[in-house]
Amino acid sequence: MSPLPAHDRLHGARRVLLLGAGGGYDVLGGVPLFAELRERGIATDFASVSFTALESLAHARPDPQVRGLYQVDATAAVTSCYCPEAWLARWLAETQGQPQPVWGLSKAGVRPMREALRVLTQRLGTDLVVLLDGGIDLILRGDETSIGTPSEDLATLGAAAGLERPTMAMCLGFGTELREGIRHVQVLERVAELQRLGAFLGAMTLEASTPAGRAYRDALDFVAAGQKGQRGSHVHGVVRAAMDGQFGSPTADVWVSPLAALCWFFDVRGLASSHLFLKHLEYTDTIFDVTTLIRGCRKSMDVRPPSSIPI
Repeated sequence: MSPLPAHDRLHGARRVLLLGAGGGYDVLGGVPLFAELRERGIATDFASVSFTALESLAHARPDPQVRGLYQVDATAAVTSCYCPEAWLARWLAETQGQPQPVWGLSKAGVRPMREALRVLTQRLGTDLVVLLDGGIDLILRGDETSIGTPSEDLATLGAAAGLERPTMAMCLGFGTELREGIRHVQVLERVAELQRLGAFLGAMTLEASTPAGRAYRDALDFVAAGQKGQRGSHVHGVVRAAMDGQFGSPTADVWVSPLAALCWFFDVRGLASSHLFLKHLEYTDTIFDVTTLIRGCRKSMDVRPPSSIPI
């Protein structure tokens, strides 16, 4: 079989920025790509829209020129503070022999987020940006029954769509957002729409036996051990269960299936141009602006009722 369109983009790059789009543990979804690209000699950098108050995080170094951009390296990883980004940096340094920072981005509106990404990608020499979403609400078009937790996702999507360099998205964890009210049949409808638009770049299973799968599981274990006592990742826990071959609903808001371990790839500009209200977020400055506009747009549109298909 021919390689996925996503693979053509990834393998044709020289330096890739793996960017956690929704904050928190989203950035860990980039570890399989990191492992695969390293085998091919392709350089990678990690960045994350962070839920941590980076300005008060010890050893996080603020950029002197760009507000809201921080260099978070392994020294910032402490058990008393929630910061998956710092523990990912420590995993890279201690287990992969790659002492490099995870670039932290404070939550912001589209305009400052795009400027921070523009400067960062220019400095790094990035020729491909990959947005990473734990779950799959990043790809929704806006009129679904629930759009999950959209503020950080949509701010990052809007910012990345305006960069003057290739951008794509990878989602991992289909079926993990039941507690947010996501109707996954509507997700599949959206994937079909994106396929018609040429913005769906394929999907592949994350297998536990591959170097990418082993690196992913090792990183999850390392970060979880460092963050013991802090908030964990529901999404990555379900993905890992799916990789182990588990199936079913141990609780009402958890559904484990092989679909959770699929990596879905999309063209970012295709996602952005077909979104129903992303354009209204273009000139936002703060994450509060983004949240307010999303609420207003949702109130003024016909939100689709739940489907009777039970997924």
